[in-house]
Amino acid sequence: MSDTSSSKRSRSATALRNSLRALGGQMGDQWERDRRDTLFLMGAIVLAVLPHVSHLPWWTSVGFGLLFLWRFGLVLSGRWLPRDSVRWVAAIACTAAVYAHYRTLLGREPGVALLVLFLGLKLMEMRARRDLFVVIFLCFFLLITAFFHSQSLMTAAMSLIAVLALVATMLTMQFGQHELPIGRRIRSAGSILLQALPIAALFFVLFPRIQGPLWGMPDDMPGARTGLSESMQPGGIAELSNSDEIAFRVRFEGPLPPVKALYWRGPVFGNFDGTTWKPLLRPIAPLPLPSVQVDPGPTLGYQITLEPHQRSWLFALDAPVSVDQLATGAPLLRPDMQLIARERIHERTRYRLESRLDYRFGLNETPITLQNWLDLPPGFNPRTLELAARWRNEESDNARLVERVLALFGQQPFRYTMRPPLLGRHSVDEFLFDTRAGFCEHYASAFTVLMRALDIPARVVTGYQGGERNPVDDFWLVRQADAHAWAEVWLDGRGWVRVDPTSAIAPDRIERGARSLRGARDDAAPALLSSLRFNLDAISNAWNQWILSYDQTRQQRFLSSLGLAWDDWQELVGVMAAGLLLMIGGVALITLHPRRVRDPVQRGYLEFCRRLADAGVIRDGHETPLQVLARAERLLEPDQVARARRIVRLYNRLRFSGDPPAAKDVADLRALVHAFKP
Repeated sequence: MSDTSSSKRSRSATALRNSLRALGGQMGDQWERDRRDTLFLMGAIVLAVLPHVSHLPWWTSVGFGLLFLWRFGLVLSGRWLPRDSVRWVAAIACTAAVYAHYRTLLGREPGVALLVLFLGLKLMEMRARRDLFVVIFLCFFLLITAFFHSQSLMTAAMSLIAVLALVATMLTMQFGQHELPIGRRIRSAGSILLQALPIAALFFVLFPRIQGPLWGMPDDMPGARTGLSESMQPGGIAELSNSDEIAFRVRFEGPLPPVKALYWRGPVFGNFDGTTWKPLLRPIAPLPLPSVQVDPGPTLGYQITLEPHQRSWLFALDAPVSVDQLATGAPLLRPDMQLIARERIHERTRYRLESRLDYRFGLNETPITLQNWLDLPPGFNPRTLELAARWRNEESDNARLVERVLALFGQQPFRYTMRPPLLGRHSVDEFLFDTRAGFCEHYASAFTVLMRALDIPARVVTGYQGGERNPVDDFWLVRQADAHAWAEVWLDGRGWVRVDPTSAIAPDRIERGARSLRGARDDAAPALLSSLRFNLDAISNAWNQWILSYDQTRQQRFLSSLGLAWDDWQELVGVMAAGLLLMIGGVALITLHPRRVRDPVQRGYLEFCRRLADAGVIRDGHETPLQVLARAERLLEPDQVARARRIVRLYNRLRFSGDPPAAKDVADLRALVHAFKP
């Protein structure tokens, strides 16, 4: 019994060794050609499925893994493929599972899941060489669908590796009985892809860009969201304050403003129900048109690359005076100076702005329109209202009352914390008189409520404050950790004035940005890791700026600069055809001319023949080395004949023995030829 078990283990070990050796095409007659091709193809299939693993449900990846291992076991054991009835049952089960999970078989997510599972099922019916090619083409299509989920540089790199493996697999199937090593196959596939690269670049630049996300689906990183929301309740922004996810990138065109001036304006809230701030949806009086008056001074130009956040908000420094038109149309500047796109931001968007940091805004407000920013819900925060009434009786100047509230925050034991305690019904009362601990939204909310209780028009503004400069590409990174909330008050003769109560509690948060809250952790990070992080981000940003951001608008500008009409498809087709012909002609000139022999053994023999030609022995193309030697012996001196015989003997052995030439023998041949001087 033990002998039988030992024999089975020995056969299994031998089969596994043969399987691994088969990947390199080293088995010869010991392993069938179809099995070698199947094993090589299965490695490429894993690379094609890998970009989808993080986006598909876990059971889809497990199901494909089981099918893959099933087929791999059949290859190793040499057993027959499952019957048609088994495959039909498996196909029905996969379809039912996808329908049960998505409640439909149509759409991006269920379609990709079905494609992955059916690719695993296709492995169970690969019998002929035609089936192998069908699987390869399915893998190519599957790689295209990977860009439905993400168009990041990592996805592109993984897809490129998979394409390289698939092309190498196709070359493997074209080899005869003499198979090349894996390295030679990969190099050949890489050479083919490099030759196709100029053609791909030509079509990328000239082929008409389709406006909107890929195939009408949400674009890159559909799960990405802004750190802000359509409402603000104390605690909401604090939960995202540690996120290093990029919100947008900024490149300034001139001198950089100080970090404390980087207030990236976003949603504005004017309606308060006692616990939550929301936009002013039903104004008491129609809001006036936006009116910005700038003081003499320089204009700050900059460009923002905004990550998709599925909202219509655009971010700008106060106060924007010029905004370039987006692909979806000109942005709108609302009466509260909030910049809005005409459509939701479903894909990475780049736009250029000009802002003036010294400005006056809202001087056209009237007592009626200001009533929109004075409303407070009844029955909330009685202690705050009592404090405001007492202060109003003591002071009539609104600007001094603003300073008095800021002094309250600075002189009393308020503290800035990223983990504030929970608040009850009278949230502002509890914050001002009891807990005195909170995040930026707590201070902005309490300040605005106190201002309105003092009969001073006020509102909450949310957005981002600060940023981090990447020294590699000179872009400023604004992260979700930079999400911030502040307040605006309306003062007679000055209009709407920004007031950030956080600066009275945590001035470092404003002077240095959100990184000051994580200072100990960031300062302890090794310089090498910081440099690596900046370089990786610069590479990713370059991919976003030059590849993913090449949309219809940028293509129109580029073609117009070349004097081409972007909407004349006949002209574009002609230009693409001409460019294609030029590229093919250039490749032909490079590849079709006679190439120098790269074989070191053959190079040595040809050098030997050239030296014989100097002595009057000219080799004919049909002559063998021995025939050339026989003619040369009649003209050479005896010592030269001996050297010539050694050269021909060594050349024949290296050339026709069938074994790879050793480096020492090649060096000996080169030395003999170099010493041969007839």
